[in-house]
Amino acid sequence: MNEPFPGLYNNTVIVTGGSKGIGASIVARFVAFGAKVAIADVDIQGEALAEQWRKDGHEVRHYTCDVARADDIKRMIQSVKEDFGSVDVLVNNAGIFPRGDLQSTNEALWDLVIGINLKGVYLMCQAVAPLMIEREKGIIINIGSLHSSKGEDNTLAYAVSKGGLITLTRNLAHALSKHRIRVNCIHPGWVASEGETARWETLGTGIEKMQESIRSIPLGRMQNGTDIANTAVFLASDLADQITGQMLAVDGGLSIRRPL
Repeated sequence: MNEPFPGLYNNTVIVTGGSKGIGASIVARFVAFGAKVAIADVDIQGEALAEQWRKDGHEVRHYTCDVARADDIKRMIQSVKEDFGSVDVLVNNAGIFPRGDLQSTNEALWDLVIGINLKGVYLMCQAVAPLMIEREKGIIINIGSLHSSKGEDNTLAYAVSKGGLITLTRNLAHALSKHRIRVNCIHPGWVASEGETARWETLGTGIEKMQESIRSIPLGRMQNGTDIANTAVFLASDLADQITGQMLAVDGGLSIRRPL
């Protein structure tokens, strides 16, 4: 029987922000196809997640790491090298989504969002690229957003950070292609994550209003973490060997209905 996603077995994958939400789903899918996974996250919940995977016989480890801090990343990469040998795939998933328009976004909030969502990706790529260049192969997958091309009034810093991620993805895809390193970006749609559900509850939005919004998605439902994870494992597999520098929306057609 052929592998559904060839080229993933026994590969080492780093997933930033892999302790919960989309990140945890990405970890689960890579583990399912035989990859060894390093969860890089400030959330200590990642340790319990990794321990559970190890009990089930899988090679998964958690490394406490703030992606906005170069020293944290350096220590984490060194530990991953010692534990797994090298890095085959990097999934830059860590990110935050605080609200704020031009006037309500102060300097501290701007620096926080840009620091994690954009600077963090740059620092991770900078740290991992030499390992991939040395082996003349590697895959980098960035998790972007439909907000990257415009965004809403109250997603200023977030939209800018994800817009910068598009440029970073395309720039690195070109720069690293000579080393057989592929760089792509996934734009999730409206994901039914823990954070999104909590936000709707905080806003006091009724279930009818939420269902009405969901019905406006062309394919009829919100996305989930597995939808994004399936795309990540595809892009990391040999099936995507000729795909680089691309932005792939996994949004149930949302961007067709309402371009951002």
